[in-house]
Amino acid sequence: MRPPLHQRLVDKAVAAITAAVEVYNKPAFAYRAETFATLALNGWELLLKAKVVKDEGNDLKAIRVYQARPTKSGRPSKKLFLKLNRAGNAQTISLGACIVELEKSPAKLHVEVKNNLEALTEIRDNSVHFVTANALLARQAQELSAAAVQNFVVLTKQWFARDLSRSLHVILPLSFIAPASTAESVVVSADESRLIRHLESLAKVPGNAESPFAVAVRLQLKLEKSTLSAAPKVQVTKDPDAVKVTLTEEDVRAQYPWDYRELCKRMAARYSDFKQDGRFHALRKPLLTDERYAKARYLDPGNPKSPKKDFYNPNVLSVFDASYRRV
Repeated sequence: MRPPLHQRLVDKAVAAITAAVEVYNKPAFAYRAETFATLALNGWELLLKAKVVKDEGNDLKAIRVYQARPTKSGRPSKKLFLKLNRAGNAQTISLGACIVELEKSPAKLHVEVKNNLEALTEIRDNSVHFVTANALLARQAQELSAAAVQNFVVLTKQWFARDLSRSLHVILPLSFIAPASTAESVVVSADESRLIRHLESLAKVPGNAESPFAVAVRLQLKLEKSTLSAAPKVQVTKDPDAVKVTLTEEDVRAQYPWDYRELCKRMAARYSDFKQDGRFHALRKPLLTDERYAKARYLDPGNPKSPKKDFYNPNVLSVFDASYRRV
């Protein structure tokens, strides 16, 4: 059986954004930022079309372009006709038109997402006027690109229950990040300067610290001297053969700052229909075994049967967003 239209559009959207990430992760690719913006915007347009189509019962007409034709009197006709492209195929609505359509529904985009897409559009449209090797523009493009992928992952999960968090991410090796001194002293042209200021203005939108969306994501590196043998990469795992790494109480609390009372307080302020009822606990309890969202602190760390208290990472809100109505 052929998948529904919205699912096919989502598949194409994921393919486009994945291609964008793969291109961006090629350090020797000279046209990396501009190509990422082009492919990522294509992916976003397909994702928004999928949402519009899904909300309209997979009716293709929801994303087709219709226009009036001049009558014999020269006035526009009351009847609307399907607009065709030069190849004779039906035209579909643009990214901007998708955003306008979603503004009419509860699925309207957050301002951070809209500003991020506008910034990517500016990078694409102005690509003939600047060189992305410029350290300032390269850093801006990098932060906008990381946020575009993050926002895409969040909405794909919210709208279509597709979890891309483990398969889609921007890797960003060291060579992508210009040293701070280089970024501060670079000389820019007038065109570059105007674009830099415009991108900065888009990123200054007042945001909600608890929102899973962002206009740009700041990437920071910390370099420390060490011996090669004492500086392995680490990852949280339950593998008994893995290298053991000890975290201090301060490290854990920094990553999981909310206890149960604080979580409920945050959710009550975030959702209009939140209640501490069976529905809430049915959603919450499975998250306690996922260290992306929660971690238990035991009175006796060596005894799993000892009294414990659960703490939560703010990322847990991205899960509840799919089940509750935002204020």
